[in-house]
Amino acid sequence: MHLGTLTFGRQRALGTDTMLLYDPVAGGYAFSYIGYNGTMAGGGDTEDTRWDDALKYRLTYGPVHFGAMYKFVDGTGGCYSASAAWTAANCTPEQAHNDAHGFNLGANYRYLSADLVYQHYNQAISVLNPLLGPQSPAAPYQSTTDSIDTNPIAGVNLIATTNTVYGIVTDNNAVMVAAKYTQDPFRLFAGYEYIWQNNPSRPLGVGATDQGGYLMSGVEDTNLDSEKLVQIWWTGAKYTWRSKTDFTFAWYEQRQNDFRRPPACSAAAGFRSSCAGTLDEGSLYADHHFTKRFDFFAGIAYSFVGGGLAIAIPHGPGVRYNYDSNLAPTIGSRFTF
Repeated sequence: MHLGTLTFGRQRALGTDTMLLYDPVAGGYAFSYIGYNGTMAGGGDTEDTRWDDALKYRLTYGPVHFGAMYKFVDGTGGCYSASAAWTAANCTPEQAHNDAHGFNLGANYRYLSADLVYQHYNQAISVLNPLLGPQSPAAPYQSTTDSIDTNPIAGVNLIATTNTVYGIVTDNNAVMVAAKYTQDPFRLFAGYEYIWQNNPSRPLGVGATDQGGYLMSGVEDTNLDSEKLVQIWWTGAKYTWRSKTDFTFAWYEQRQNDFRRPPACSAAAGFRSSCAGTLDEGSLYADHHFTKRFDFFAGIAYSFVGGGLAIAIPHGPGVRYNYDSNLAPTIGSRFTF
């Protein structure tokens, strides 16, 4: 009797496994938005595409397969205070509660395969880029509140702001459904994910550890004024010509809501990355395999972003627009060992 497989350690999340199976580009960075972005595979945060200290169980029975995953709590919780004037002497030591769990159910029937994945992650951390502007106060002071109503620590910082990270902490849930139809030489793909994120039920504090053991010198535990909702869908097709050349087309779209002040996002109110926005990206490329290990590829990707999803794109000193587009041709070769 086959009882399945059980593994432990740092492992790919169930959402990451499923995305790689059902993405037309299989996560290729040059031509796949959900491959290079990581939001979808991580169930809301790129850092969670892989889970530390995790148990993963897989079982296949006939055409049906099942997966379950659990991440144990690890790291430290740091020191937290909601006060506008707090110090190392009056902050409260916190405990890490960053456990996570997920489930996967799928089946194969003739030419069709489909999977459903659910993931929940407590105290998920999204590390901010200090170059994104004043709404990301990544130094030289520390805060445990959101980046709009900032309460910096009074007096000396708890830990150094150099060689540390500044992050947003949320409790994340994600549901993904994906399907694939395979009948040589064609393969058709489609998928959808719904992600909802909330302020953590248990806060982290300055000095908490992020994935990889990095210390957090700034923490945002009350970053969301309302639930952050993200939707991602994708579709695509692959055609294989004479067994060695693949032609692949893929299309992706991501949408998000307004989840932080100001309630009305406009040029007058000030656009932020928390404003509602949409991203669309399409790609088309060819990949020829000369041998099992050596291939040559060429293609192009086009993307269009609007609203909050475009705010991080600079157009000169201090200038940001609420829309942008990009055309990116790519050509290269690859040898795999």
